[in-house]
Amino acid sequence: MFVFRFQTVLDFRKNVEEKILGEFSEKKRQLEFEELKLQNLMKEWSALLGELKKMQNKAVPVGDIARYVAYIDQVKENENRQKIKIAEVSGQLETKRIELLDAVKKTKIMEKLKQRHAKDYKDDERALEQKNSDEMSVLKFGRR
Repeated sequence: MFVFRFQTVLDFRKNVEEKILGEFSEKKRQLEFEELKLQNLMKEWSALLGELKKMQNKAVPVGDIARYVAYIDQVKENENRQKIKIAEVSGQLETKRIELLDAVKKTKIMEKLKQRHAKDYKDDERALEQKNSDEMSVLKFGRR
């Protein structure tokens, strides 16, 4: 029966790969969430500008317009901060992607080694069977 002597190493590498895959997935979800927040901020900013343009046709106190403009500026600033945060999360995601690729490569190396060892084991077993079969045939022939 074939027993891969590096099975613990293969199992460890598979566990590491799964852990990194989980972290990668979490970063990807985080990036999608941050991008959604950015889209919402952009929509809010656009809607606020539309409301400000509508105010031009109405008699609105200057103080209200000033507060509205200040709020629009704050939303734009939040949008810029969100873009920076997205860039950071994208960098973290790319780092995790590289780690994941490395972990997958290491796991595949061990799996190929296991396949090679299994093939060598089967070949050795077949050769031993053939040798035993040949020996039995020679012994039967010698008894006649």
